[in-house]
Amino acid sequence: MHNTEFTSSATCVATYAQASFALGGNVKVLKTVPVAVIAVAALALSGCAGGGDEAADTAAAAGTLSVATWQFLEPTRGDALFDTINGYTAENPDVTLEKVEIARADYEKTLSTQFGAGAGPDVFVIPDAYFPQLADAGLLEPLDDVVSEANPTALRSINDNYVVDGSQLGLVWEVVPYSLFWNTDILAAAGVEAPTTVDELITAAATITETTGKTGFSVRHQMNEETPWWTDQSNWEFGYGGEWSDGEKLTIDSDENIEAVEAFKSVYDSPGFGKGQDASTYRSAFAAGELGMAIDNSSAVMTLVGDAVPADKIGSAVLPFPEGGSAYAGFSIGVNANSKNKEAAKDFIKWMLTDDAQQGLADTLFPSAIATEVAASDELLGANPWVAAFHEQVNDASSVIIAGFEADTSAIRTIVLTQIERVLTEGISAEEALGEAQKQAEALTQ
Repeated sequence: MHNTEFTSSATCVATYAQASFALGGNVKVLKTVPVAVIAVAALALSGCAGGGDEAADTAAAAGTLSVATWQFLEPTRGDALFDTINGYTAENPDVTLEKVEIARADYEKTLSTQFGAGAGPDVFVIPDAYFPQLADAGLLEPLDDVVSEANPTALRSINDNYVVDGSQLGLVWEVVPYSLFWNTDILAAAGVEAPTTVDELITAAATITETTGKTGFSVRHQMNEETPWWTDQSNWEFGYGGEWSDGEKLTIDSDENIEAVEAFKSVYDSPGFGKGQDASTYRSAFAAGELGMAIDNSSAVMTLVGDAVPADKIGSAVLPFPEGGSAYAGFSIGVNANSKNKEAAKDFIKWMLTDDAQQGLADTLFPSAIATEVAASDELLGANPWVAAFHEQVNDASSVIIAGFEADTSAIRTIVLTQIERVLTEGISAEEALGEAQKQAEALTQ
């Protein structure tokens, strides 16, 4: 993740990025209403003021430590999540954890207002789209010493996405990865093997449809699902070795991206592809045993397990793309640079990286990936063997927030996907479409 220049100009901070995910994996980047501009500008001023007083740096790990995430409000795992992290106090009885519950829809706006006043939680979960804004404003405490002291087991390379100008400003809290998955009974009935290349995917999908009458393969492909489609579509470009920028210049029309869109078009034109199906439709079809294969995120797949398709009838593998890359929906955890209890906050992060804490988080946040490669319990993994491929794929995953163009990601996303949809439905070439997208995006960002 590349750092971008931050200025005090209101026009430079008037964009507010908000990430959310439905069924676990949809990154969302939105423009704010004007009131948020004031909050973000205040955030910048707070960052320019520095990282707090000397006492905060030398205080012992004691007192009340506030931890914020919208996930505490989730009915299925909110309490379990707090119980997991509250394990820190068993080893540090002089510290009391304070649960900060903020609704997901208000999360970034609320935190920006608090940070702008020099306040806010000591430790907080950060949606990926919000991270660049906080880093640019100087509101994230460097964690290099924490990582060095913790020396965690098998820290995932994806943590490098939270390094800015050589400083580790955040660590993975939860990553929702993607993979190819399938109904093993349908593939067996069609007499096909799980595909490992796009050509094999096309053949397998067509064979499934021809022999069983069921849809062979589906994935998002329409502008009416623009926000989640951006993450899904980026799997193809990243999987072909492409990227949306090099951190300084947009690379939308690169050869790799063109090849990826051409491959996607060939799959779209396959007789086995579920044209016109949105995610709700093809997910329901998979859950009912009426879809052979799909590419989706791990949290979505978890919701599809049931009587019609039990977990042991779901197969999975890393994405069938030549260069191995993929996208993910990501969330990091960081320390407020203005925290008055910074030592306890950093000590909490160090504890979070221990094997025992990671084990607890792996179980509570299952099937998402976490900061290290510490696995979830044998019971969970044994009941859901399909998860392994998702956790393997995450090691080659990248953020869909465009490096160097974080604030413009939403607008660029619309430009790019509009042109890709033209490739699918109007028959223009991938080269022409991405060339036009490059031109429009450059005009937008100049």
